[in-house]
Amino acid sequence: MAIGKKLAVLAAVLILGAGSLQAQWRADIAGLFAKGRDYKAIAGALFANYGTLETMLDRSDAAGILSFCYNKLGDTNEETRWVVEYFEVDRQQDSGFAFLDLVSQVDVIGFLNTWKSRYPFVSAISLVKGIGDQTIMPAGILPLVIEISREALYKFMSGTAVLEGGQFQPGFNVIALDANELFLNTGTRVYTLDIKSGGLTLKKEITLDIQVTASMRPPQPAPKPGQLREYTLSMYIGGELVLTSKKTENPAAWAMNLKPSNIPAGFKPDWVLHRNEPNPMNSVSIIQALAMVYSLLKDLFKKKGKTNVEPPKIETVQTLDLTFHQKNVAGEDRETKVSVKLLTKNLPYVLTVP
Repeated sequence: MAIGKKLAVLAAVLILGAGSLQAQWRADIAGLFAKGRDYKAIAGALFANYGTLETMLDRSDAAGILSFCYNKLGDTNEETRWVVEYFEVDRQQDSGFAFLDLVSQVDVIGFLNTWKSRYPFVSAISLVKGIGDQTIMPAGILPLVIEISREALYKFMSGTAVLEGGQFQPGFNVIALDANELFLNTGTRVYTLDIKSGGLTLKKEITLDIQVTASMRPPQPAPKPGQLREYTLSMYIGGELVLTSKKTENPAAWAMNLKPSNIPAGFKPDWVLHRNEPNPMNSVSIIQALAMVYSLLKDLFKKKGKTNVEPPKIETVQTLDLTFHQKNVAGEDRETKVSVKLLTKNLPYVLTVP
């Protein structure tokens, strides 16, 4: 037999062997359930084999059953340990436990559903890119999105300083970051997000890597007297053009003779952040703003005879690239490019048992 064929056969044997090993643990656990539900024996067998499980599906099934067994044994600490493993590491990607007998399957699923009804599962932490090709950055705020399954208390911290706190609602939540402060002081920022529900506090580390580069732009030629100037305004929803308008004018030849800017800071990526006023994100959220836009679009489309209108969709990302144009103290055009990379990781949770 040729070497290539031998290697192919060996690879197939290894794959089949791995598959049979992965299937065998399910058969073994199903057999222990069928014998009489010795939860201590089931937990011991799963714990002994958990480190050998290679797929998320296998680990998720095993973690879910481990949490169920420790619940039956009255061990709250181990129950929580394995349910956190099930949600946070294995992302609750279970198989449905169909390999168990019907009664055991229903019991395990019912137990995990009870946890799902109260577990503050964070499905995503991300940055807001915008709607279509339009960036969302209201009043100098860099929005950080937390998508969560249920309401929970939270603290958002930099070191030991609490920057924001309150209660998350199920779905889409926004933490407001000061874009000016971030973009003018580049580098790596590390935050901690604590999420508390009952006696369980999940802790997540959020890292922002911010890089800013600036370059001078060549002066743009002014329109010649009598030269036509055309403006185009376009509105996009979900990347689809829904409205466009054009205007043409013949500008007169005139000059304002403005003096160069004397703002001591030179330039900022965003001029409209009012630091002495309440945080605008606390009064008008992105969702509220989108709701207003959606209402206007519905009215617009009704006039056009369209009835089925999809609400605007926010695009979220882990890497955000922005470009700003402004003038420096000498009145020269400057282009500033900002790159923000977001990384998250789970920290050890805290369990407070009454």
